[in-house]
Amino acid sequence: MSNQSDPLLALKNDYLNFIAQANKSLGYNPYLKGILFALMLEGDLLTQERIMKLTGYSRSMVSEILSELTDFSSRYPVRETRIPGKKKKYYTCSLSFTQYTKILAKANLESSETSYDFIDKILPRLEALSPRTPDVKHVIDLMEFLKSTYSSVQALITYVEDQLDLILETGGFPDFDPYIKKSQQEHVRTEQISEINIPESDNITQIKRDFISYLLDLLPPTGKQRDLVTIYFGLYLEHEPITQEELREITGASRTSVSESLSLFLKIKTVKLIKKPKDRKKYYTPNISMADYSLTKYTNQKRVFTQIKNGINTEILPTLLSLSGNRKEREKFENFLKENLYCYQILEDFITLMFQSFNK
Repeated sequence: MSNQSDPLLALKNDYLNFIAQANKSLGYNPYLKGILFALMLEGDLLTQERIMKLTGYSRSMVSEILSELTDFSSRYPVRETRIPGKKKKYYTCSLSFTQYTKILAKANLESSETSYDFIDKILPRLEALSPRTPDVKHVIDLMEFLKSTYSSVQALITYVEDQLDLILETGGFPDFDPYIKKSQQEHVRTEQISEINIPESDNITQIKRDFISYLLDLLPPTGKQRDLVTIYFGLYLEHEPITQEELREITGASRTSVSESLSLFLKIKTVKLIKKPKDRKKYYTPNISMADYSLTKYTNQKRVFTQIKNGINTEILPTLLSLSGNRKEREKFENFLKENLYCYQILEDFITLMFQSFNK
């Protein structure tokens, strides 16, 4: 299936595959994004055959993705229809790229909405410990950071719900501070030391174990993510480097899970290995701050958004402007690309705003 005889179709194919690969690096299904963008780009009724030409995907892949996009559970308004007198099925998506951006922004924030309300049960126990050792202070600081992070995410969600239409319309960002202040007021401490039944034998190790237990309740019951998250938090709970055996004691994870997770963290350089003089044991500690860890997903997104903008600006748009032929189709594609650039810039700016809020 060659598009070389139609330069505009070939360029659309290049753009859609570029977008699909960019979304793959963000953890999205590249085929779903490729087909969704094809529908948004054309803004018209498309047959499976036309979608196959635009994307280069097989019939079975297009059929499978269209079934997913038209399902009632899909967040994207893709519709299957028929034209009177014709047997073929047609597909259309009413989303503009700006509307797609709204869906993306809200979905990203909601996926980060992890409630740390259980920390209100942990902080009083930490504050009751005496003396205030560096280990206890380190865990208190971590708990307060997580609670602050949760408050910031809640503020961002409210901010997006209230202001996203205006942001996308103007490209500017209204003052965010009132949302932060309101969220902080709503997420004040709900438990005090006098209200918590603290066992006499309570200690920092038991508190760390209980934190991991609370954390596990928020995660899927099975899967690799469960091990990775708990072991990574196990590392953050220590203000000094820790051995694999000590990690097992805190997290309750198996020796294999700890070993495999640490190997992955070392490979991607989010954990560093430390060896002490005259000590054969291996010690591990996080290689990035908790704030940076919390924003890892968004740091990667910002990098990819920049790459998309650069690709459109330096390759796709100049090539489009050099083409001759169907003026109306070229202008439609050009306008769509410019809307891409506008929205990806706003997404970049929004992530910068997130960085600022998380570091306040």
